[in-house]
Amino acid sequence: MEIMPKELSLPTPISKVALVAIAHADDLLLFCGATVLRLVASGWDVHVVRVTDDRWDSWGIDVKETIYRNQNEFSEAMSFIGVKSVLDLGYPTDVLGDNSEVSLREQFIDLIRNIKPYLVMTFDPDSFLNEDNEDHKLVARSMAEASWTAGFDKHPGARGKVDSPHLPIEKWYFGRSVAEVTHYQNIEPFIDQLITAIAIHKTMLHNMVSQLRLQANFLGYSLDRLIILVEESPKEFAKMIIGDRNREELRIVDSGKLFRVIEKFGVTL
Repeated sequence: MEIMPKELSLPTPISKVALVAIAHADDLLLFCGATVLRLVASGWDVHVVRVTDDRWDSWGIDVKETIYRNQNEFSEAMSFIGVKSVLDLGYPTDVLGDNSEVSLREQFIDLIRNIKPYLVMTFDPDSFLNEDNEDHKLVARSMAEASWTAGFDKHPGARGKVDSPHLPIEKWYFGRSVAEVTHYQNIEPFIDQLITAIAIHKTMLHNMVSQLRLQANFLGYSLDRLIILVEESPKEFAKMIIGDRNREELRIVDSGKLFRVIEKFGVTL
């Protein structure tokens, strides 16, 4: 039976803590920016872990400068939207597939146990339709596994020991497409903040349009006007990226089963 997506209704737990795992600096804003903005506006503490260093996501500057600019722009953008904390794991970008999924999972386990989020957000591990980025795929699989292994009393995590097991109550998955859309968040209430935040990623935006120029030049066309637009008015290019998209689609694995058990057997602590 086909599921009809519902407009997102935020849970109201005692501890409003969320952990978002992304591969690259611009992933959050491009895939779930409005959703995160709504969480922040509703009093949630949102923690973000960026796995890679985005060392190749620039055009015309060296690796060291690229890492520096993307890290600073990422920090500025996350601060602008009200994120509580940011952690950079520093893996080299675009080669994450060469790294151990288990090793990354262990680091996520430690984060979950330390932050103790009510919900985690990451790429959908069950749908890679139109997804050609292996970094996204590894982050998805590692966080999906960490979201249940963090609750075991024998999974050691990256530190080699179990400090305090913790299981997130809900998992919110995003992506280019998700396995089955269960919920959606309208972008319109947060469009101005979203555009401003995306525009902060000037280095990544310039690289994005440089890739388009590379293809256009091969076909015999110039995109110099677009390059100038990105340099002089990054917000205008941010508007182009959003285009006519009016909502963010999510697959949410909620807490319904847990609360049915609590209703039958639970006693208030």
